[in-house]
Amino acid sequence: MVRVLMAALCVVFFAAPLQAGGLDDLKAANAAVTANKGDDAIRLFTQALAASDLSPADRLAALKGRAGEYSAKAAIANTFRRYDEARSQRNNAIVDFTAAIGFKADDASLYISRAQAYHMSGDYDKAIADLDTALKLKTSSTVLAQRAAARLAKGDYDGAVADDTAALAAAGKEGGADGWELYNERAYAQFVAGRFSAAAADFDKALTLGLPSRAEDVLWLPYQAAWLHIARARAGEDDAAELARNAGKINLKQWPGTLVAFFLGQVKANEVSGSSSHGMMSHARECNVSFFTGQHALVKRDLAEGARLLQSARDVCNALSVQHLAAVAELKRLNK
Repeated sequence: MVRVLMAALCVVFFAAPLQAGGLDDLKAANAAVTANKGDDAIRLFTQALAASDLSPADRLAALKGRAGEYSAKAAIANTFRRYDEARSQRNNAIVDFTAAIGFKADDASLYISRAQAYHMSGDYDKAIADLDTALKLKTSSTVLAQRAAARLAKGDYDGAVADDTAALAAAGKEGGADGWELYNERAYAQFVAGRFSAAAADFDKALTLGLPSRAEDVLWLPYQAAWLHIARARAGEDDAAELARNAGKINLKQWPGTLVAFFLGQVKANEVSGSSSHGMMSHARECNVSFFTGQHALVKRDLAEGARLLQSARDVCNALSVQHLAAVAELKRLNK
């Protein structure tokens, strides 16, 4: 899910060719972007926009460039939990994307990027409206998946599933898309909605499709196996043989393989997570341990412990993560 939400940040904003007369600040700003000097780029784009000789095409290029840099700074601030700074930078980006749309209202990438900023700020209706416009300009599996994520965060589970299903169909026509990722996205939506059998079917499909290209990824398979297992278990399905097969391909002594070892009864809950000296990694690990052990407690009908652990997941997981959304939805079903 996080990959879908971050996809819009991968848009590269190319400046239009500079007109004769040499607009040095705009040229220098684009060079600063290439050199990953975000602060310099913002300063130079701002100087370029203050100049009187920018043509409409040059002004559009400067607005797109500066908005892209604001968005990148917001993403970094959000990663390090500097949420006020992140929101301020996203607001700056929204202002610039809105101004850019005034110059080129048929540019789908502008609506997609502004939708990303709205989504990250929790303005899901505005994000969906922008993605609606982008899809009218051009149908895309990626944009459909982004709209599904916004609908999921808003609590529109049926809409999210419908968009993920449409994204799968569009990806098939486009060719070359990683279908397993889209099955994962639909599985997350089904899981958050409490439709665990449907979620398990999609997680199984995602694992089958993704394994040939991701088998060497020491993080991918353990998490896939963990999601598939808890979906099966919450659906009341016996997956003992399947879990054992998947475990045979995983290092059960190394995180996150220890999650699978926990499901197999080989380690206790307090032994699942090893130490991590990296702050962000520590938060992510605490999030996943609380979430998956909380789900396991619900499977074992220990509702009090499950609620306690899911409350911890709700509090520590990134608000945009599927773990947070699923924890919130589960606590609501538990009247907590």
